[in-house]
Amino acid sequence: MLANDRTRASHSAAGFTLVEMIVVTLLLMIAMVGLLAVFDASARINKNETDVADAQGNVRYGIYQMTRAIRMAGAGGLYVTQAVLNHADRELGGIAPAGAPYDNVAANVTVTDTFNRAWPVRPGTDMIEIRGVLFSPLVGFDEQTGCAPCTGTATLNALPVIGNTFNGFHENNDPATRPQFAAIDAYTFNATSAQPMFVIVQNAGVDEHACGDTGPPIGLQRYPQPAYNVGVLDHRTNLVSGNTFGTVDFGGTLGPRFNVEMPSMTPGRDAMEFKNIKRAGIMDDVVFFITTDDSTNDPGGLHPFLAQGIRRGDKFEVTRLADDVEDMQIAYGIDRNGDGSVTRQPGCATNPSTDPDLNVSTVDDCDEWFSNTAGETTPPDDTQFQAQAPFNPAHDGSANHCPRLHAVMISLLAKAHDSDPTYKGPASTGYKTMNSTAAPITPGNYRRRIQTLKINLRNFAFQG
Repeated sequence: MLANDRTRASHSAAGFTLVEMIVVTLLLMIAMVGLLAVFDASARINKNETDVADAQGNVRYGIYQMTRAIRMAGAGGLYVTQAVLNHADRELGGIAPAGAPYDNVAANVTVTDTFNRAWPVRPGTDMIEIRGVLFSPLVGFDEQTGCAPCTGTATLNALPVIGNTFNGFHENNDPATRPQFAAIDAYTFNATSAQPMFVIVQNAGVDEHACGDTGPPIGLQRYPQPAYNVGVLDHRTNLVSGNTFGTVDFGGTLGPRFNVEMPSMTPGRDAMEFKNIKRAGIMDDVVFFITTDDSTNDPGGLHPFLAQGIRRGDKFEVTRLADDVEDMQIAYGIDRNGDGSVTRQPGCATNPSTDPDLNVSTVDDCDEWFSNTAGETTPPDDTQFQAQAPFNPAHDGSANHCPRLHAVMISLLAKAHDSDPTYKGPASTGYKTMNSTAAPITPGNYRRRIQTLKINLRNFAFQG
């Protein structure tokens, strides 16, 4: 009996005490908190990296749209000084104040849309304005017909061109063989007197010899510059069934503003008389800028975005291109030494560790890009985009009257949608590109990515 009693007593004493249970529970809680912290950090990093990847994807789309427009700058025959603007036109509405510079814009610069809403441009960022036949086809004419005389109010007809027996017949008098006509009709569907579009016509009667080489062979044509007029279109074209752009107003105040060579200096010029047209198309005037939607979706202005505005008369049709783009900086490649390319300046040595690029320098005034460094505080204007301006009214040109602007460089700075207080990596509190004066988004730390692209101007870059 005594042995059995001892056995029962030992069994009753087995197990954990209350203190032991509390310690074990505490340790399990500490381990669980640690695991949850790891999971939380992993989820936060994953979310931020996803945000950055989304922002990069949006920026790629934005850069694609900008590249498409910039490479077509001047298509239709525009002067390079009209094709790329780095300041607001002094005599056209939509961007205020008139003549505002696009480099590190001031706090009061706005873009007015077709609903009369003034979109604020983010201070310290850059803007760029591109003009030309950008988003619809450029139509070739037979050089015998068109409008007569392409001044005032005139009807612009695109007659069928069927060729001849010597060169062979080209059947384009059937609407089914002219998809470009349908594309233009569709593009101008919403053109009205309240939201007009623009038409550019290129003269076929003036030889295009605006710029030639000074060395042998003399007179080699490098940069054609035809005579042209710009008019206003307030209705949809009827090219498919009627072979016509309809009535175009080459008078008034809007069209003549695009006919001048120096939009920063000279008033509008009346359209020149000519009957024979070589090309015609819908001319677009597009501005790219960084703005915010403070009134509705983003009351704190923490999510700026890249926007595109297409001119409709004296206002712009504004659309969103890429979200969470904090900054955009623009540099202009200007061939000042006349060698046909944009390069480093002689005498500026390359530092392999801090300044390795053979064409672009991080040192002030050591290359032909302006303004891509902080010390280049004075941005170029249209008087530096072309040599020996202006043309005389007859557009007969000069051997040295050559475009100097050959390329545009864009830097877009994207950030994650949400801040990450634990992120302390590079650029977490801000990043400065080129000569930007834009303030970083605060409060909070953000993951940021930058993309830079150099774009040659198709119509003004010498190909050798």
